[in-house]
Amino acid sequence: MTGLKIKIRWFVVVFLIAGSWLGNLWYFQSMQLKEALFLKHDSTINGSTGEILDFTFFENKQASNKVSSIQIEELPEFRFQIYKRNIHTHQSEMRASGQLMPDLINEDRKIPFTIREITVYYEKGQSRKVPIGEINVVWNKRESILDFASGSSSSNGSGSYKVYVRKTAVLEKIEYTFSDKVKPWFKLDLSGKPLASVEFPMKLSQDDSLAFTYQWSIPDNEPEAVSMFKSKIILHFKLEDGQEMIEDIPINHNLNFSERQLKRLVRTGGEMH
Repeated sequence: MTGLKIKIRWFVVVFLIAGSWLGNLWYFQSMQLKEALFLKHDSTINGSTGEILDFTFFENKQASNKVSSIQIEELPEFRFQIYKRNIHTHQSEMRASGQLMPDLINEDRKIPFTIREITVYYEKGQSRKVPIGEINVVWNKRESILDFASGSSSSNGSGSYKVYVRKTAVLEKIEYTFSDKVKPWFKLDLSGKPLASVEFPMKLSQDDSLAFTYQWSIPDNEPEAVSMFKSKIILHFKLEDGQEMIEDIPINHNLNFSERQLKRLVRTGGEMH
């Protein structure tokens, strides 16, 4: 009986080890992406000023077929550099960054349009079309009436800007891009007052200041929590000679992913519900 007991004990030990190994293998496999996962991006870029466009995506740390390049069909002149932004337990957070050079674009192509998908190329040669969100491309001439005095942003979603007006003007209204999507979770104040309570038009003299503060507060369980928003504050001015001028101020989102968010993204194939 002693020998039988020893055999049973060894069987139990081997069974537990095998079960643990299989469990770890199953968990590892469940945390692997089938292919690179691109986040949804909502932004507006001004092609006339050579703005930078970024795309964030995740790929498995041990992926055998990684992203090699991306291309925008409507703007093949974009050349993207791909680099690693952060490392998580099972995935690498990657970023593709490119700058649009307006001198390379013919004038007849400088019309507003929206980018909704990109082409992703892989190291082993294949490619696929990927929905990317809503990238609005505009071609506005930059005529600045503002001087930037200071600006800051934090990982908690807060930020601020202070600007000065170069010349006497009337500020007719202020809005921000993608307000229909972010309004429930984005708060914008002007000089300490909620934007909705500020009265327009507002007469401004030369060297008057405008102080903006903002706060993002998107709950983790909302789909928008894993979207990349690059909103802008849009200011509409009218000068003393009647000339109308539009200025924009970028709003940083500073989205940092938690392991919990990334696990849910991987398990749901990119959806957060």
